[in-house]
Amino acid sequence: MFTKHHKVQLSDTDVTGQVYYAKPLEWLEWCRVDWFESHSGNFMDYVKNHQLTFFPSKVHTDYKKPMFFGDQLIIEMSIKEIKKVSFIFTYTVKRDNEIVLTSDITMVCFNPEKKRLAPLPKHLLEKAPELAAV
Repeated sequence: MFTKHHKVQLSDTDVTGQVYYAKPLEWLEWCRVDWFESHSGNFMDYVKNHQLTFFPSKVHTDYKKPMFFGDQLIIEMSIKEIKKVSFIFTYTVKRDNEIVLTSDITMVCFNPEKKRLAPLPKHLLEKAPELAAV
């Protein structure tokens, strides 16, 4: 499991101080990119050097509790499933020990030069077991 801390900023919220519904998806992306960069270096350099990138093909998110300006959140990410050209990442966002959001996001491997799906690279598959869902 990989974790990332996030303090809810004013720019994450609407006029009532509640988190705007799309903002958590950004936080989940930041978590995934941080995990990726911890193993593979700068993401944009990786795309350039390997001609591979990733995009979300499916997102399922459950907003279980509202989140507010100033909340200290913990984002937990693990891999739920690995297929030939995709990962399903599962996320849990917690405020203290309370689950406020869960999400499953399918990320697809893509070759931007050839404009088609690509198999997941071996070096990333070797890193995946550390993120296996418990």
